[in-house]
Amino acid sequence: MHVFLTGGIQVGKSTIIDKTLSLLKITPGGFRTYFGSDRGASDRFLYMSSAVGSKLFSVKNAVAYFAEGKAPQAFTSRFDTYGVELIRSAGNSSNLIIMDECGSLERGALVFQKEVIDALDGNTPVFGVIKQSSGGWTDRIRNHPKVRLITVTVNNRDVLPQRIACLFTNRIDIPYVP
Repeated sequence: MHVFLTGGIQVGKSTIIDKTLSLLKITPGGFRTYFGSDRGASDRFLYMSSAVGSKLFSVKNAVAYFAEGKAPQAFTSRFDTYGVELIRSAGNSSNLIIMDECGSLERGALVFQKEVIDALDGNTPVFGVIKQSSGGWTDRIRNHPKVRLITVTVNNRDVLPQRIACLFTNRIDIPYVP
């Protein structure tokens, strides 16, 4: 079983992943996407790096550029190379794959999309975040038979880490320590 979180912007989806991983006491593989300290600026990058370790704010880790008044510019080749590399290496060496977050920016990254779906078809559990809006390639994640989709709200976000940790404890050969 795989778990994907969805919900409004800044409701706490990535925080739930962090808290759940803390409860599980494991080192996952996979990827995270994030903005830098310029998140609120009119011109900014979206970055991607390994699910573990420090966030990297280098142009070589940028996967999209946002400019005021323009549609976001996705760096499709970075998703198709670096993103694929992070998913593949996680599937080969980790007992949990993080995918934070999948959304519309990857619509042209067909190699990346295939790698995501291949991971979902596999046996290594995936814990991810998916854009709240439906449509496009993310519906393949949303409708995958092994995916459990959980909507995060202000009312449930504090209890979700423990509940999700319990779900994964039954799936991953690790002890759960509350």
